[in-house]
Amino acid sequence: MAIILAVVVQVSVVLVGLRLYAYPDTDAPAPTDAVFVIGPPTPTRIAIAQQMVDAGLASNVVISVPPPGSDSPGFEASALPICSQPQSFAVYCVTPSPFTTQGEGRVLQSLAASHGWTSATVITFTPHILRARIIMQRCFTGDLRMVADRAPIGALRWIYEAVYQTSAFVKVLAEPAC
Repeated sequence: MAIILAVVVQVSVVLVGLRLYAYPDTDAPAPTDAVFVIGPPTPTRIAIAQQMVDAGLASNVVISVPPPGSDSPGFEASALPICSQPQSFAVYCVTPSPFTTQGEGRVLQSLAASHGWTSATVITFTPHILRARIIMQRCFTGDLRMVADRAPIGALRWIYEAVYQTSAFVKVLAEPAC
Protein backbone atom coordinates (compact mmCIF):
# COMPACT_ATOMS: atom_id res chain seq x y z
CA MET A 1 0.00 0.00 0.00
CA ALA A 2 2.84 2.40 0.83
CA ILE A 3 4.40 1.81 -2.59
CA ILE A 4 1.13 2.59 -4.36
CA LEU A 5 0.73 5.76 -2.30
CA ALA A 6 4.30 6.80 -3.09
CA VAL A 7 3.73 6.24 -6.82
CA VAL A 8 0.46 8.19 -6.74
CA VAL A 9 2.15 11.08 -4.93
CA GLN A 10 5.07 11.12 -7.37
CA VAL A 11 2.81 11.02 -10.43
CA SER A 12 0.67 13.80 -8.92
CA VAL A 13 3.73 15.97 -8.30
CA VAL A 14 4.92 15.46 -11.87
CA LEU A 15 1.49 16.26 -13.34
CA VAL A 16 1.09 19.40 -11.23
CA GLY A 17 4.63 20.48 -12.11
CA LEU A 18 3.96 19.98 -15.82
CA ARG A 19 0.80 22.09 -15.59
CA LEU A 20 2.43 24.88 -13.60
CA TYR A 21 5.82 25.09 -15.30
CA ALA A 22 5.80 23.38 -18.70
CA TYR A 23 2.26 24.25 -19.78
CA PRO A 24 1.18 27.39 -17.87
CA ASP A 25 -1.65 29.59 -19.06
CA THR A 26 -0.25 32.14 -21.48
CA ASP A 27 -1.76 34.89 -23.58
CA ALA A 28 -1.54 35.42 -27.31
CA PRO A 29 0.21 38.63 -28.32
CA ALA A 30 -2.34 41.45 -28.56
CA PRO A 31 -2.20 45.25 -28.60
CA THR A 32 -0.89 46.73 -25.34
CA ASP A 33 0.72 50.01 -24.36
CA ALA A 34 4.06 48.38 -23.60
CA VAL A 35 5.97 45.14 -23.96
CA PHE A 36 8.22 44.29 -21.01
CA VAL A 37 11.07 41.82 -21.46
CA ILE A 38 11.93 40.68 -17.98
CA GLY A 39 15.41 39.52 -17.14
CA PRO A 40 17.59 38.33 -18.36
CA PRO A 41 16.86 39.90 -21.75
CA THR A 42 17.67 36.91 -23.95
CA PRO A 43 17.76 37.24 -27.74
CA THR A 44 14.57 35.17 -28.09
CA ARG A 45 12.66 37.38 -25.64
CA ILE A 46 13.85 40.53 -27.40
CA ALA A 47 12.87 39.00 -30.75
CA ILE A 48 9.32 38.39 -29.47
CA ALA A 49 9.11 42.03 -28.36
CA GLN A 50 10.45 43.19 -31.74
CA GLN A 51 7.88 41.02 -33.55
CA MET A 52 5.12 42.59 -31.48
CA VAL A 53 6.31 46.09 -32.35
CA ASP A 54 6.66 45.15 -36.03
CA ALA A 55 3.08 43.81 -35.96
CA GLY A 56 1.84 47.12 -34.53
CA LEU A 57 0.90 45.61 -31.19
CA ALA A 58 3.01 48.00 -29.09
CA SER A 59 5.15 51.10 -29.49
CA ASN A 60 6.94 50.97 -26.14
CA VAL A 61 9.45 48.30 -25.15
CA VAL A 62 10.87 47.93 -21.66
CA ILE A 63 13.98 45.81 -21.19
CA SER A 64 14.99 44.64 -17.72
CA VAL A 65 18.77 44.84 -17.69
CA PRO A 66 20.82 43.17 -14.94
CA PRO A 67 23.19 45.33 -12.93
CA PRO A 68 26.88 45.31 -13.88
CA GLY A 69 28.76 42.41 -12.33
CA SER A 70 25.65 40.27 -11.93
CA ASP A 71 25.39 36.60 -12.72
CA SER A 72 23.95 37.48 -16.16
CA PRO A 73 27.05 38.58 -18.10
CA GLY A 74 26.52 39.78 -21.65
CA PHE A 75 23.09 41.22 -20.93
CA GLU A 76 24.24 44.70 -19.93
CA ALA A 77 22.48 47.58 -21.71
CA SER A 78 25.62 48.45 -23.67
CA ALA A 79 25.74 44.89 -25.06
CA LEU A 80 22.13 44.95 -26.26
CA PRO A 81 21.58 46.61 -29.65
CA ILE A 82 17.98 47.43 -28.71
CA CYS A 83 19.32 49.50 -25.80
CA SER A 84 22.46 50.93 -27.37
CA GLN A 85 21.24 51.82 -30.88
CA PRO A 86 18.45 54.17 -31.97
CA GLN A 87 15.10 52.47 -32.55
CA SER A 88 11.93 53.58 -34.34
CA PHE A 89 9.96 52.98 -31.13
CA ALA A 90 10.39 53.97 -27.51
CA VAL A 91 12.81 51.76 -25.58
CA TYR A 92 13.31 51.89 -21.83
CA CYS A 93 16.29 49.87 -20.62
CA VAL A 94 16.04 49.74 -16.86
CA THR A 95 17.78 47.97 -14.01
CA PRO A 96 15.23 47.19 -11.32
CA SER A 97 16.28 47.41 -7.71
CA PRO A 98 16.23 44.72 -6.57
CA PHE A 99 16.87 42.81 -9.79
CA THR A 100 14.03 40.39 -9.12
CA THR A 101 10.60 39.78 -10.58
CA GLN A 102 9.17 41.88 -7.78
CA GLY A 103 11.56 44.72 -8.65
CA GLU A 104 10.51 44.37 -12.28
CA GLY A 105 6.85 44.57 -11.27
CA ARG A 106 7.54 47.80 -9.41
CA VAL A 107 9.35 49.22 -12.45
CA LEU A 108 6.41 48.34 -14.68
CA GLN A 109 3.96 50.06 -12.36
CA SER A 110 6.18 53.14 -12.08
CA LEU A 111 6.64 53.45 -15.85
CA ALA A 112 2.92 52.87 -16.41
CA ALA A 113 2.04 55.60 -13.93
CA SER A 114 4.45 58.09 -15.48
CA HIS A 115 3.49 57.33 -19.11
CA GLY A 116 -0.23 56.64 -18.70
CA TRP A 117 0.01 52.98 -19.75
CA THR A 118 -3.01 50.89 -18.88
CA SER A 119 -1.92 47.63 -20.47
CA ALA A 120 1.28 45.65 -20.80
CA THR A 121 2.60 42.39 -22.16
CA VAL A 122 5.31 40.70 -20.10
CA ILE A 123 7.67 38.28 -21.83
CA THR A 124 9.50 35.65 -19.81
CA PHE A 125 10.41 32.00 -20.23
CA THR A 126 7.84 29.27 -19.82
CA PRO A 127 8.65 27.93 -16.31
CA HIS A 128 8.48 31.48 -14.91
CA ILE A 129 5.11 32.49 -16.40
CA LEU A 130 2.82 31.60 -13.49
CA ARG A 131 4.95 33.09 -10.72
CA ALA A 132 5.72 36.19 -12.80
CA ARG A 133 2.01 36.67 -13.51
CA ILE A 134 1.16 36.59 -9.80
CA ILE A 135 3.87 39.10 -8.92
CA MET A 136 3.16 41.42 -11.85
CA GLN A 137 -0.58 41.44 -11.04
CA ARG A 138 0.26 42.52 -7.51
CA CYS A 139 2.29 45.45 -8.80
CA PHE A 140 0.66 46.49 -12.08
CA THR A 141 -2.97 47.58 -11.93
CA GLY A 142 -3.58 47.58 -15.68
CA ASP A 143 -4.49 44.89 -18.18
CA LEU A 144 -1.69 42.32 -18.08
CA ARG A 145 -0.79 39.75 -20.70
CA MET A 146 1.88 37.08 -20.27
CA VAL A 147 3.72 35.74 -23.32
CA ALA A 148 6.11 32.81 -23.02
CA ASP A 149 9.51 32.59 -24.60
CA ARG A 150 9.41 28.93 -25.51
CA ALA A 151 13.11 28.60 -26.31
CA PRO A 152 14.06 25.01 -25.56
CA ILE A 153 15.78 24.17 -22.31
CA GLY A 154 17.37 20.85 -21.45
CA ALA A 155 16.11 18.21 -19.05
CA LEU A 156 18.48 19.23 -16.25
CA ARG A 157 17.37 22.85 -16.57
CA TRP A 158 13.72 21.73 -16.36
CA ILE A 159 14.45 19.86 -13.16
CA TYR A 160 16.30 22.87 -11.76
CA GLU A 161 13.45 25.22 -12.71
CA ALA A 162 10.82 22.96 -11.16
CA VAL A 163 12.70 23.00 -7.87
CA TYR A 164 13.59 26.71 -8.07
CA GLN A 165 10.15 27.95 -9.11
CA THR A 166 8.45 25.80 -6.48
CA SER A 167 10.68 27.13 -3.72
CA ALA A 168 10.26 30.67 -5.03
CA PHE A 169 6.49 30.30 -4.63
CA VAL A 170 7.11 30.16 -0.88
CA LYS A 171 8.47 33.71 -1.09
CA VAL A 172 5.47 34.77 -3.19
CA LEU A 173 3.13 33.41 -0.54
CA ALA A 174 5.15 34.98 2.29
CA GLU A 175 5.26 38.43 0.60
CA PRO A 176 1.77 39.14 -0.70
CA ALA A 177 2.42 42.82 -1.45
CA CYS A 178 4.19 44.29 -4.45
